[in-house]
Amino acid sequence: MSLEERAHEARPVPPTWFEIHAGRIRWITWIAVAIIGLRLVSPRPDGWRRWSDAAAALQDVESARTASLIYYQAASRQWPAPGRLGNAPAGLVPYLPGGVSFGRARYHLAWEFAEDSASGGRVIGISVVGTDSRLALAMAKRAPMGMPFVVSGGRFTALIASASGR
Repeated sequence: MSLEERAHEARPVPPTWFEIHAGRIRWITWIAVAIIGLRLVSPRPDGWRRWSDAAAALQDVESARTASLIYYQAASRQWPAPGRLGNAPAGLVPYLPGGVSFGRARYHLAWEFAEDSASGGRVIGISVVGTDSRLALAMAKRAPMGMPFVVSGGRFTALIASASGR
């Protein structure tokens, strides 16, 4: 072997860019995998707010439902007159617990009273309309077993009573 060949073999080969930064790349990869995993497992913060709003709205609906049934018994089997979105019917207000409001920041309750004069059929319920279009679906998922309800668009309506005919 010549002196030139020996000198060429003895020169160290400079490390590649990847070899220099392999540790950093490994850490960045692990952090990215952890973030993606957490994102897949945990819901988004707006989902948390939606779930808490759904729970609060269902509690308000249940309290208003109970108050309406007490009103019905006290008023000689008459339901309160229909109300507007965000306003409790005047006759129902004394029966509502202190913490119940028909007008909240992110959703409103509405007293629904629909009657067909020809057939005598009627439906009584409490609707929840929220600023979040998916609140009604979250409420449907969280609704207690046995609660009759209807979801239409962004409106969740808990049915209180219905009757057909007179």
